Amino acid sequence: MTSGMTRTGVGERRLAGFLRLCDYVIYFGLSSSAAGFAFERIRVVGLSLAFVSFGAAVKLIGVIVAYLVMSSRTPNADIAPWIRRWTRTASVIAGLAALYALIAGHDPATRLLAGVIALLSVLLFRRVGSLAIGELSEGWGPSGIRRMFLVRGFLGPELDAWLAGIWLVGAIVARVIVPGAFNKPPHNITQYDLKARVQRVYYAEQHYYQTNRRYSSDLIEIRPLVMPFMDSLVPVTIIVDALGYRAIARHPYDSSSCGLWGGSALTALKIEGAGEGQPVCWTEPKR
Repeated sequence: MTSGMTRTGVGERRLAGFLRLCDYVIYFGLSSSAAGFAFERIRVVGLSLAFVSFGAAVKLIGVIVAYLVMSSRTPNADIAPWIRRWTRTASVIAGLAALYALIAGHDPATRLLAGVIALLSVLLFRRVGSLAIGELSEGWGPSGIRRMFLVRGFLGPELDAWLAGIWLVGAIVARVIVPGAFNKPPHNITQYDLKARVQRVYYAEQHYYQTNRRYSSDLIEIRPLVMPFMDSLVPVTIIVDALGYRAIARHPYDSSSCGLWGGSALTALKIEGAGEGQPVCWTEPKR
C-alpha cells in the first residue's frame, strides 16, 4: 500500500511539474505578445501567440493523458481529487470546443472529427465521475503540490483549467483578427498597399487632432483609429512638428516608399508637389 501511495505521489509531482512548465511557456508568450504590440513587431506577436496556443493546448491535453494512464492501473477513487477535477473541467472545455466546430465547421471531415471529440469528451466526463464533498475540499491536495500553482484554494483546479482554455481561445481569436502575424511575409506588396497604409494614417491623424488639438507621431496613440495597421508588415514612420506631420511607408523588401503630409500648408514637413493627404511614391537611391 505504501509503494502504491509513493507511486501516486511521484505521479502527482511529475504532473504538477509538467503543468507548471506549460504555465511558463504561456507566460512567456503573453509577455512577448505584449512587447510585440508595444513595439510594433507584428511577427513577434505571431510567434508569441503560438507559444500561448501550444502551452495551453498541451496543458489541457497533458492532464487528460495523465489521468487516462493513471486510471488504467489505479482505481478511480485512489487518483488525487485535484487530477480528477482538472480532467473533468478539461473534458468540458474540449466538449464545448468540439460543439462549436461541429456547428461552425465548413466541411464534413471537420464536423465528423468534432463529433467524435465531443462524444469522447462526454465519455471522459462520465469516466471521471462525481467527487464527494470531502474530496472537493482537498483543493490541490498536498501542500507540496499546491505551492507549484498560481491558482489555489477550493476552486483552484477548475479556475486553472478554465484559465488555460481562455488563453487558448484568446490566442485563436487573435489569430483571426491579426492573420498577418501568422502568415509568411508577403513579397507582392505594391504601391497601392503603401499608399493605403499612409492614407489610413491621414484619416487617423484627422480624428486624433479633432480630439487632442495636436498631431501624434506615436502609432500606439492612433492605433484605435487605424487597427488594420496591426495586420501589416509595412513599417510606417510619422514625423510631427508644430504645424503638421509627414507619414512615410517603406517597402520591406525594396527601396520604394510612399508618403503624404497633413496639417497647415506652412509646415516644414510639406511634400512639394503634393496636396494635403495626397500620397506620393518614390524610390530611394541605392547606396
